[in-house]
Amino acid sequence: MIVGVCIMTKQTKNHLIILIAGMGMLLSTLDTGIINVALPFLQHQFHSTTSIAALSVVGYTTSLAVLILPFGYLSDQIGKLKVSLIGLLIFGFGSILCGLATNISGLIIFRIIQGIGAAALQATSAALITTLMDHDRVSKALGVLGIMIGLGPILGPTIGGFFLALNVWRLIFWINVPFAILGLICNYLLIHQIHENTAKQRFDLSGSIINATMIICLLAGFSLLSKATSFKLAVPLIICGLVLGVCFYTFEFRLNEPLVDFRTLSKAPKIWLYLLQTAVFGFTSAIVFLIPPFLFEKVMHIDVGVTGLLVLGAPVGLVIFSRVSGSQNDGSKNQKFSRWGLVVIALAFAGLLLVGVQWPPIVVTSCLFLFGVGGGYFQPANIGNIMQSGSANSQGTIGSLQRMVQNIAIASGTAIGSTLINLTSPNLFLGIQVNWYLALFVVVIIIIADILINFLYSKNI
Repeated sequence: MIVGVCIMTKQTKNHLIILIAGMGMLLSTLDTGIINVALPFLQHQFHSTTSIAALSVVGYTTSLAVLILPFGYLSDQIGKLKVSLIGLLIFGFGSILCGLATNISGLIIFRIIQGIGAAALQATSAALITTLMDHDRVSKALGVLGIMIGLGPILGPTIGGFFLALNVWRLIFWINVPFAILGLICNYLLIHQIHENTAKQRFDLSGSIINATMIICLLAGFSLLSKATSFKLAVPLIICGLVLGVCFYTFEFRLNEPLVDFRTLSKAPKIWLYLLQTAVFGFTSAIVFLIPPFLFEKVMHIDVGVTGLLVLGAPVGLVIFSRVSGSQNDGSKNQKFSRWGLVVIALAFAGLLLVGVQWPPIVVTSCLFLFGVGGGYFQPANIGNIMQSGSANSQGTIGSLQRMVQNIAIASGTAIGSTLINLTSPNLFLGIQVNWYLALFVVVIIIIADILINFLYSKNI
């Protein structure tokens, strides 16, 4: 029995933590997109409209985005493993209910429950690694986490399409259940082996409400931005969300027991650079996933099936090189890897700008793969930088803040990319080029900011 405990603590512990963190991230990102391919079918199945069926996606992403920060805060108070356990239970239960849905209203409600569980999983994934794993394994584990983030967009539509082809749409949701059970077993084993350091303080309800309102305004604004009929409503919502963001920061900064301890974070000034880098990567990732299908299908006139293979360049590159970068980095190269990752991403967009209509489509795929290479080096290192900026007692909060920023950035990138396509219609290729230019511009700006901030920081030291 004693030997078993030793094996758990010294050999098995790290593997179980990676499994729980990685599975939580994979399940939560997988279900962000797995249902998209099924929306037309579900609309017909439940005799609904496109807009109402789409609420099954909106409900999931909104509950995830709104609750991720409170769950991160809670994980610092009661333990990352406990919150992860709660997340797996809620997510698994929500998945069962989604598969049992008999009408569209029920499906929407059950997807919201799924999103609540997903928020807990994303809030704790990085923190589980940085607080519970041996220090020398953290960077490799963050590389694995990067792989899971990259696999979600690949597997989601593929799995969804496969089950639809077999006419077993309920398995789109029920496939989550055995993995959730496996995660629960691993989690249960670890809870009895690991003592977590926690920090007890009063829950910041006011801050949570401000944060939730901010996110709802931003997500609603971005979702309406691409529609000409609702553009006038979208802009005020986005402005309101940004104002609330400033209010949230001001309110939290003055609070003794805040949801996010901005006073402590301000002592690590580079944290704002790292979060901006996160936002830029999320924004450009959305464009990379949004635009290529338009280029391949509408401009190059390539078959839909072939397009499905050609667009895999970015996620495949991300998956492969997240692992590669994790094996090359012991944590001391985070800043270097994140900077060079961004440089590679800039080169990818520069390459996409050079692509002409008559060029072989494999050239585009190669540029997308190059983006994935850059992302594979950038993302684990960026997460590492952010987590290192927070205290040991705030890893859940800081990790959830990173995910929240990236999720909002992805939503903004999707909305702005779609809007630019609509504004340049019917010249679709021009809209695509404008998107590439915008993506390249924001990446170059953040690279310059990185160089300047690090130069000034070194001078002050």
